[in-house]
Amino acid sequence: MYEVPSGMYEAPEYDSFHTVFFDFVQFCSRGLRNGGKESVTLSEEMGTHLVISKGTELLRVPIERLIYIAADGNYSNVVTQDGRKALVSFQLGQIEDMIDTQLGEEGSRFSRMGRGLIINMDFVYSIDISKQTVVLSDCLQFRHELSASREVLIKLKAYIDAMTQNYDG
Repeated sequence: MYEVPSGMYEAPEYDSFHTVFFDFVQFCSRGLRNGGKESVTLSEEMGTHLVISKGTELLRVPIERLIYIAADGNYSNVVTQDGRKALVSFQLGQIEDMIDTQLGEEGSRFSRMGRGLIINMDFVYSIDISKQTVVLSDCLQFRHELSASREVLIKLKAYIDAMTQNYDG
């Protein structure tokens, strides 16, 4: 049983995620109706977080705070604006699939860069093809200089140039 402000809750056995989710929503709405001072609420915009869950661990990252994800063997490092790095036990391709599945159209802000990186395109500050680097920055709190192949950087620069021309004309 779990102690929650609006009373006791005993977690039942479930046969699917959808059943768990529906029951959780029902429980939260009951807690709110019962006048609990604090209760769990669900985000009205379900596609605003990337959720990486495996076994007993769960990582839930607001997508506007996710800077990049870097491969580390069979693991991946998830790097956020506050400087935190979370090592998760998924390969980059698996996380790429999660982004597509969970975020839908919002997932288009993320771009796979070769075998080792997924970046948030909103934070591309500079590209230096000759030095083979891309800098991700919000021009205020953080600056990350990452290495990438020449070919990937050429494609990234061409993509950003094309997007800029579409806005100009």
